[in-house]
Amino acid sequence: MGILNINDIKEGMELAEDIVNLNGMVVLKAGSIITERYIQALMAWGIAEANIRGVEKEGLGEPSLEAVDPEVIARIDKDLTYLFQKTDLENPIVAEIYRLVRKREAVRAHE
Repeated sequence: MGILNINDIKEGMELAEDIVNLNGMVVLKAGSIITERYIQALMAWGIAEANIRGVEKEGLGEPSLEAVDPEVIARIDKDLTYLFQKTDLENPIVAEIYRLVRKREAVRAHE
């Protein structure tokens, strides 16, 4: 199983676990086969990622944060602390944006 960005999900893939919204409601059940309609709906609902059956994390083409130099991660964290200083990181939406930006910057630094 592996977490894929919504932009990398294709028709015919199978969900490995339920997709839930910010209120904890199940949007799409595990085992569902992805259709183009589902992809469009997930994008509209602001779902950024899904756990897809049969996709290994090693095969996703993105390094884990452990693969990135700790000094680079420290710089990213410092920059993000400054950028997000006036936001509420307890807000689940803001926390998800923070996580995704941190991940994106780590991928960029690793390239």
